[in-house]
Amino acid sequence: MALAVDTPLRAPAPTAARPVVPRMRRRLGIVAIVASASAMGLAGLFGRLASPPGAVIGETLTLGRMAVGALGMVLVLAAGRRLSVLRRTRVSWSVVLGGVFLGLSLATYLSATVLTVLSRAVALHYLGPVVATVLARLVLKERARGTELLTLGISFAGMVLATGLVDGAPTVPDGDQLLGDVLAAVSGLLYGAALLCYRYRADMPADVRNFWNFTFGALGAAGMVAVTRPDMSGMTAQNWVWAGTFFVVCGFLALGLLVVAGMHLRSVELSALSYWEVVVAMLLGAAVYGEAVSPLAAVGALLILVAMVVALGRRRPAGTGAAPSGARGDRAAEVEPA
Repeated sequence: MALAVDTPLRAPAPTAARPVVPRMRRRLGIVAIVASASAMGLAGLFGRLASPPGAVIGETLTLGRMAVGALGMVLVLAAGRRLSVLRRTRVSWSVVLGGVFLGLSLATYLSATVLTVLSRAVALHYLGPVVATVLARLVLKERARGTELLTLGISFAGMVLATGLVDGAPTVPDGDQLLGDVLAAVSGLLYGAALLCYRYRADMPADVRNFWNFTFGALGAAGMVAVTRPDMSGMTAQNWVWAGTFFVVCGFLALGLLVVAGMHLRSVELSALSYWEVVVAMLLGAAVYGEAVSPLAAVGALLILVAMVVALGRRRPAGTGAAPSGARGDRAAEVEPA
């Protein structure tokens, strides 16, 4: 497998023809991130149903999630007679790292949810979109307008309230809880790095990009499985059925759509809309497990919805949102206004 190097291209000569550059289709990106976040919101429910009592198998579930996604993309490519496109497409380091970062992020996050308070794990994991926005400003020189930053801030504040992070008195974590907090924070940093990587290689077809994303994500999760060696002896037939559902819905569908969204939305837009997952998870917890929704949590969910409405209703200014130049094919994407 040949790797392209993510280095800036030289400016073309004045007489050279302008290369054909992929367009960022904002409507497609919005639909993809909302659908992805909705499916990702089911991860907590399916993850609990797939795990035996007391077992910590987040790494294994993530490995299966990524492996099934990769297999699904092979079937999609084969059905569309596009396997030759997969063979011809060069893989760059941004593609490799995007998959590895996502696989490690999801594995550490699922393990963190077992070791620490769920609300704290969610809040630390969802530092990722904020990290992605900051990195996009530093690395890609993306300029976010005041309205965009306000939208992201409202979404983040809504997430903090919706997860109940400010409901009770603060406690000092210790033992397993401290380890869980560390893993959740690491998962957030890795998630942000993965979102940044999706801003590269706008030229790569979405199905091909998804295959490599799942493949390298599976390799990253497999590395964690080899190190932690989770105990799978308690898995029942019912656990495996739920695990299979988790692999397809929260893996193949949710993560595949996340990559599509990352290719068609600017980092600040992707970040603001991704918090919809928190609302979905909160509503499922209330409906399935009877978990109470406090007034502050309800206000938080409302803030997330308000931020989404603002983000959906705003027209992107012309000339913004270009992906960075880099390796062969790492060309900037032209913006298609909403």
